[in-house]
Amino acid sequence: METGLWLRAQYFPKPGEDWLEAAQREVNAVRNAVGICDVTTLGKIDIQGPDAAIFLERVYTNSWATLPIGKVRYGLMLREDGFVMDDGTTARLGETHFVMTTTTANAARVMQHLEFCAQVIWKELDVSLISVTDQWGQIAVAGPKSAATLAKIVDAPFDLSDEAFPYMACMELTVCGGVPARLFRISFSGERAYELAVPSRQADALARALMQAGEEFGIAPTAPRRWASCASKKATRPGRS
Repeated sequence: METGLWLRAQYFPKPGEDWLEAAQREVNAVRNAVGICDVTTLGKIDIQGPDAAIFLERVYTNSWATLPIGKVRYGLMLREDGFVMDDGTTARLGETHFVMTTTTANAARVMQHLEFCAQVIWKELDVSLISVTDQWGQIAVAGPKSAATLAKIVDAPFDLSDEAFPYMACMELTVCGGVPARLFRISFSGERAYELAVPSRQADALARALMQAGEEFGIAPTAPRRWASCASKKATRPGRS
């Protein structure tokens, strides 16, 4: 299926399965075990500068100056006329460093909008923006066994316990013996879930490592629509698309 400038799988059938059987199996994997989903297509914008939080508060409807370092918040973006333009999550990696995600189809349009705001509307703000969509591969891992799967590839001494890494937390870490990565505990399926980002050149190896780590739990590759199916039944968390 076409999603913006990307092609996404609609389902991952095993031999002898039709589309419905494959879809049901993927949903059950996320509900009962663990599933992975390629979310690299989401727009990613690196935002830095002394006025980064102020800038975010002007393009989103909610507060960002109060977001602690190491946390993620859901944001709703409006156009100049007040209509909803986009939504997504933004993580605070440092005092003046944020990473925004956008919907896949709107990634370029949001970047263009932010640049216009920074260079024309609020040019007095000290903030820098750069699109890093192509620089980071990102994989969502969801389900009751998601943490156990991640624990096999996350390097020591990083702690994934609920106390050390609660819902809506984020951190920079390493995986698979030294690969730099960013981990976000966010969900758009209503299940326990995470999103793990690595440099793009490492994304294929990360997917393979996750499949191997989750094999004992019955891990399955899943399509984005399957996650929406989970969310339609159980969702209580912010959405992604």
